[in-house]
Amino acid sequence: MISSTLANYLYHTRPEQGVTIVTIDNQLPYITKPESDAALARMEAWWHCAILDRPVVQVTAPKPPGQRKTVTHKSHDTLRDRYMDVEYTLERAQCWIDNTYWLGEQFPIFWPNLGPEILTATLGAELEFGETTSWSIPCLHDWNGVSKLHVDPENVYTRTILEMTQRALEQSGGRYLTGITDIHPGADLAASLRDPQQLCLDLALEPDQVHRLMDQLRPTFFELYELQHSLMRNAGQTLTVSWLPVLTDGKCYIPSCDFACTISSKMFKEFFLQEILDEINWLDRSIFHLDGPQALHHLDTLLDIPKLNAIQFVCGAGHEPSSGWMQVFQRIQRAGKGIHVTIAPSDIDPFIEALKPEGVMLHTWSGSLEEADAIIEKVTRWGK
Repeated sequence: MISSTLANYLYHTRPEQGVTIVTIDNQLPYITKPESDAALARMEAWWHCAILDRPVVQVTAPKPPGQRKTVTHKSHDTLRDRYMDVEYTLERAQCWIDNTYWLGEQFPIFWPNLGPEILTATLGAELEFGETTSWSIPCLHDWNGVSKLHVDPENVYTRTILEMTQRALEQSGGRYLTGITDIHPGADLAASLRDPQQLCLDLALEPDQVHRLMDQLRPTFFELYELQHSLMRNAGQTLTVSWLPVLTDGKCYIPSCDFACTISSKMFKEFFLQEILDEINWLDRSIFHLDGPQALHHLDTLLDIPKLNAIQFVCGAGHEPSSGWMQVFQRIQRAGKGIHVTIAPSDIDPFIEALKPEGVMLHTWSGSLEEADAIIEKVTRWGK
């Protein structure tokens, strides 16, 4: 176990590069998670592709039935009503947080969520809601509307996300962190506004208009991010986190470009790379979400970005297990970038055998505290 004092320091443990000591002042006064200062220190070491005493491992386990709170059920007339019900969303999320053990470097997190195309909705698109996600209805039908695109703070979707954020900050009581919502800017935003197939045609037939669209959309990520982030800072939460449970004391996020799987590296660099670079350069820490084997032809471009800290490669449904893509993770590690991977407990051993522990974050789950302790002990041995 690391003491609070020792947890204030990060030791970069690569002898060939010397030892670097970094001081951390934040003691997480608003989080009641045991050894939260040590967990944060390990997380900070991961951002530097280093380890403090062991690699970062994030594990959850369900509390025993007798210790669980009853999940609230409420009838809504429509799925839209359910998603937009702020108090209901918070009550269910808080119940789930209280019913779960948050172990290793897994922090309890609530992130306001109306689906992956919330940024599109804040620009004026309508959302359609399904049982587990939502999607936007393309609304940019001609280029005359480009100049009108901006984040509207009074938009119903913007106001709902901000209300969720504010209410979560007020109600957390040290039980959880409040996260930034799922923002998909750049190419994904353009595709949702135009329709993905139409954007493909636009790239071939009207490239100048696509450049104009991307220039107009570039500020929108920062605008929505800051609307939420300012609420967090005002509430005293200096740590930033989102849908992916990586966090830092400052601005961090998960740049992504799911649309990139449909285009060449040349087109990716010409139309969409600059927005990603702007995002990474503005953030204090960043981890790129690389979604699926179809996007791997962009990996070298991403690895060449100096300020990008890490990559989360997701092999995708039908391509499991993640360990079957070990050569991808080894390429990432050789390039000096951190790795975040979500895997089943049964898939941990191949990663331990094939990768160095520095800069690797394993995100997994367990059925009990005993199973979680065994996972953490296994990862601890790897670090030694």
